[in-house]
Amino acid sequence: MDPVARGGTTSARRMRLRCRAHNQYEAERTFGREFMEAKRRSSAPRAGQDASADLDVTPWLRALGFRADEARRAAEHCEGMAFAPLEDRVRSALSFFHARASRQVGDEARPGT
Repeated sequence: MDPVARGGTTSARRMRLRCRAHNQYEAERTFGREFMEAKRRSSAPRAGQDASADLDVTPWLRALGFRADEARRAAEHCEGMAFAPLEDRVRSALSFFHARASRQVGDEARPGT
């Protein structure tokens, strides 16, 4: 099959479904290993980038009923998890709310607060 990037046509008959490893293997055969490694590096999250934009956790938290500001703060809690599955990132973000609620309950239990 001719890759679309090399002028191939887009049709269901010419489509192939591959696992990630085989897709990367074919891309490296077509475009070269160095080119594909450079592409992967350029698309990897960089230090200092907004983690919530990369993680895409915010829309899922919003769908669960959290306010936008809460969802963004919780998404920041997932920094460094860019390659973790979405389910793990959402679980980590939700743990942010649990930890915050535990602190608030602890503060209320202390006399004089």
